[in-house]
Amino acid sequence: MIILYRLTSFVVALISIIGFLLLIKGVAHPVVIVFATVFLCAIIIARLLGWQVRTFQFWHLLGTPALFLLATFGSLFLLETPVVQIGLGALATILLFIFVEHVFSFIHLPTQYQPFTLEYLSQLLHVLSVFFLATLGFGLLLFLQIPLWLLCLLFFPFLFFIVYGTLWAGKVDARLARSYALASAVLITEFFAVISFFPTGFYTNAAFLALGVYVLLGLSRADALHKLSKEVLRRYVLLFILLTVVIVVTSQWI
Repeated sequence: MIILYRLTSFVVALISIIGFLLLIKGVAHPVVIVFATVFLCAIIIARLLGWQVRTFQFWHLLGTPALFLLATFGSLFLLETPVVQIGLGALATILLFIFVEHVFSFIHLPTQYQPFTLEYLSQLLHVLSVFFLATLGFGLLLFLQIPLWLLCLLFFPFLFFIVYGTLWAGKVDARLARSYALASAVLITEFFAVISFFPTGFYTNAAFLALGVYVLLGLSRADALHKLSKEVLRRYVLLFILLTVVIVVTSQWI
């Protein structure tokens, strides 16, 4: 049985890359391909996790890669160059493979698991998921004129899950994590609405939002664990300013 579990990461990667290739080639309806790929990967990962649906650990370790894969598919619709689409699909598949590999070690080979690996990987996938989802959201707002309030309403639960999952992985108390997650989700959703009025492209707007989420996640985790010092705050503020300048300078303003 352990051998079958060991193959989970390879099967997930195979399904993922096939899904990306089918979508790029336009073999079937895009919605069917996306949801079929995400569903199959979710089922396989859920089996690896032992279907422990009553624990948040199950939903966190299942929801993080599933949301990341779904968000990546969403942003793929806005790309026109096949080479870039294939590159994005390959990158997403590699990250999924690495994440599921460490999930396998965490669940079935705990002696070989490197501490805090899933915590850092989860945060990376969460920030990338925000970027891809925001890219899709701003793209829908620009091209299809989807109402902003509807996008905010859809964006909010994903943000709550991302913040709560990050804090949970950081061993923050569940009740405190929910409070932080609710407040952060509201704040980020408002930030999403404000950024939508910026005279920039949707990739630039998504980069601003992802940067804000990264800084907010780091500060929230440090504060919840009583590790928020002046040095930590200074480091995040300087990083935020530096990357903001990079985004502003390299962006094309309308």
